[in-house]
Amino acid sequence: MLPFATFALGFAAGWVTRGTGGSSRSAATAVLAAALAAVERIKRKVAIEKDVLEDLFAEARARADVLGQERAARKNVQNGTNGKHQPVGEAAA
Repeated sequence: MLPFATFALGFAAGWVTRGTGGSSRSAATAVLAAALAAVERIKRKVAIEKDVLEDLFAEARARADVLGQERAARKNVQNGTNGKHQPVGEAAA
């Protein structure tokens, strides 16, 4: 009796699901449309984050260049050169 009851319950559940959900093609189309919309949203968010990271790296590069120039200038002052390996005040040849 239990196998028949299990079959009847599964059959009824499938019947109800099929009847309320419409055709399987329309259900599959709805699921695919939702998935494609989600993928587009994710692509947009990834593109935004990529732009933010590119801006962050560009700012970090610029700041590193400025720090490097300041460090080189301090080193040249400490060494008494103008950055061209000439003592300060001498003209270039």
